[in-house]
Amino acid sequence: MTSEESELNETKWRRIRRVKRWLRPLPRRANIHRYPILKVFAEAARKRIYIWSFRVENAVPAIYAGSILTLMPLFGIQIPLAALLALLLRANLPILVGLQVVSNPLTVLPIWFAAYQIGRNFLSVLGLHVDPLNREEVRIMLDNFIHGAWGEKFQHLSTVFGVTSLGAIIMGTFFGSIVSVAYRIVARRSAASYARLRHKIHERKMKPHSAASPPKTKND
Repeated sequence: MTSEESELNETKWRRIRRVKRWLRPLPRRANIHRYPILKVFAEAARKRIYIWSFRVENAVPAIYAGSILTLMPLFGIQIPLAALLALLLRANLPILVGLQVVSNPLTVLPIWFAAYQIGRNFLSVLGLHVDPLNREEVRIMLDNFIHGAWGEKFQHLSTVFGVTSLGAIIMGTFFGSIVSVAYRIVARRSAASYARLRHKIHERKMKPHSAASPPKTKND
């Protein structure tokens, strides 16, 4: 094995080890059955290679879908929805699930409030007026959410849910586009570095053959 081949293998395995460290807390093909919710999809997920692929065509849809889903007012059911989206969009499941940690008990309320404001401002640009949420309305909605008493406020809740979802889609698309561009750049550079190393190896292997062939004479 030449030094270039050793360098190529070392680079490849170093990146694989780095990715494995990042994926350690996330579902993988070997441990998806251990997750309480995802184990329902374990058999179907193992049969689909694209769910575990980090190629651009599988990673970019996962980035967009995961960025939107994590900002949607769907806290608590995001993981099973992420699994369904991975199957439907042929997207990377670890990326989709990993992005859902953005929405957690500490960040969910600020995220929803920001999404509502963005959705409300977007609708105002279109000429549609939506009332802002005050602190008392937020408190009442949270109290109704805890006790499951949505009967009297269902129409108001549906409006808030729709506006918040619209804002989440706008925010998720924006952040997803930034992350996907960065991912494409990193993937392109990684592919280029592999290509350069393979080209060096190919040139090194071809040199002995060219040196061994005798030069042609005029009589030949």
